[in-house]
Amino acid sequence: MLPEALPYHLKVRDHFRQQVSTWEFFAAARTREEQLAAFKTELLKNTYQFGPDTDKALYEKVDFAREKLGLGALPVTVYQAQFANDPELNASIVYLHQEAHIVLSGPIVERLNDAELLAVIAHELSHVRLFRVFDGELEVADRIITAIANNYNSEPPYFETARLFKLYTEIYCDRGAYAVVGDTGPVITSLLKIATGLREVSADSYAQQAEAVFSAAPGTQSATPTHPENFIRTRALRLWADASATDASRAIRQMIEGSPELDRLDLFAQRELNDMTQTFIREYLRPSWFRTTLVEGLAKEYYPKMAFGAPEAAEPDLSDRIAASHPSIRDYFAYVILDFVLADPSLEEMPAGRAFEFAAEMQLTSAFEPVYKKELRLSDKKWQQHKQKVHEVYASGAKD
Repeated sequence: MLPEALPYHLKVRDHFRQQVSTWEFFAAARTREEQLAAFKTELLKNTYQFGPDTDKALYEKVDFAREKLGLGALPVTVYQAQFANDPELNASIVYLHQEAHIVLSGPIVERLNDAELLAVIAHELSHVRLFRVFDGELEVADRIITAIANNYNSEPPYFETARLFKLYTEIYCDRGAYAVVGDTGPVITSLLKIATGLREVSADSYAQQAEAVFSAAPGTQSATPTHPENFIRTRALRLWADASATDASRAIRQMIEGSPELDRLDLFAQRELNDMTQTFIREYLRPSWFRTTLVEGLAKEYYPKMAFGAPEAAEPDLSDRIAASHPSIRDYFAYVILDFVLADPSLEEMPAGRAFEFAAEMQLTSAFEPVYKKELRLSDKKWQQHKQKVHEVYASGAKD
């Protein structure tokens, strides 16, 4: 069964619904009649419009997909782009003012069989289905995150959020095509024929090829801006068809989102890292001797409202969450530790001793020690001497 939306779509919607003025501005935007008329005119200039009477087989597929997807009497018009000598196969859809316009490019009608063409049409109409649920809220969310991400002043997490939203949308629409066709094979072969231009391809062979990728590199994830790679789309579709919904969703999330990297965080991973960092610093500065004026000043540069009073209960799974993080996140936390080691020279070797102890508690020793050695420019010999001295001083002077 095709869900109304995927969890990531709902997360993005809920995030922006909390920003009331932004949400109301985009929700109030409506396609004007003159904009729709101008769009149709441009289509008529640059395409061939298929007609329901002259191209009955094509529109029968449209009607079948529309009914399966619960789109009611949605007006749908199909066009063929007029680009002579362009062999590239493609399909796209524009949804304006409660009308859908599907544009086919290249010899797609001739190249695909009936089931594959139905899969393509169903995929495109699934975009409309997604944007019509919840009274169009996901379409509003899509326009908001796309507009922000396209602004040159926008921060990287907005771009990453927009990227993931688009990737999940394509995964959803592949699932919509599968729901209409009832078989993963034509959905996969339509993707492959469009991507390669080949006349004959094997869905089963390509599915095995996709699995081979993940057998060799289990952590593989999508790196594209708008559409997941075909081997990922193929595996996601097969997982959804063959595995339990929970197992499939977990595996698909890994392929799309993966393990967040420091320079590729979406809004939600950024917020999670921010919360983890605040907890991390509080835990690190738990010993009262460590919280000098300079050290607390540095902590407030990280979080101006950070307060230190009675120690809060430690977060039990913080070290496990850090241990499971991407190496770039682990390096980031290593540098956070080092930042406080150097904050107050009057504490001498004590902060370094606390740093080694805390790195071990947070399962960060393998990340922290190379960073410490590199940034303090210690040779191998001096490194061993320094580490021994720090441990001895800290062992003799550590206190709460």
